[in-house]
Amino acid sequence: MNRPERLEDQIQFLLSTIVLRELRDPELGFVTITAVRLTPDRGQARVYFTALPKEGKSDEIQTALSRKALGRAAGFLRTHLAKVLDMKRVPELKFFPDASLTEGNRMEGILAELEKERSARPIEPETPEIPEA
Repeated sequence: MNRPERLEDQIQFLLSTIVLRELRDPELGFVTITAVRLTPDRGQARVYFTALPKEGKSDEIQTALSRKALGRAAGFLRTHLAKVLDMKRVPELKFFPDASLTEGNRMEGILAELEKERSARPIEPETPEIPEA
C-alpha cells in the first residue's frame, strides 16, 4: 500500500475516533466514517459516511442532518487531525453520504427476487441424450 492510501486510512481511523468520542451534536446521530479519498495535491479530503436514522426519522432526513452536523464540525475535526498528523497542511474536509451500502442492499434484493422467480418456475425435464451410432 503506498503513502496516499495509508494516509487516507489513517485519516479515516482518526475521524471515526474523534466523531465517536468527541462530537456532541444532537443532530449527528450514529455516524460511521466509511472511506476517505484525498485529492492528488492532498488539499481536500472527500469523507464518506453512513448514518443510522434516529427513531421517527427517515434515512434521507437523518443523512441530511448528519451531513450538516459534520459540516459544522469540520474545523474542529481538522484541528484534531492537525494535532496527530505530521502534515504541513491538513486537508479541507468535505462530507458525502456513502451510497454503497444502500446500493448493495438494493442489488441483494434484486438477486433474491430473481432467485425466488427461478425457484417458482416448473422444473424442465431433462432431455435424454441419444447415443451416436
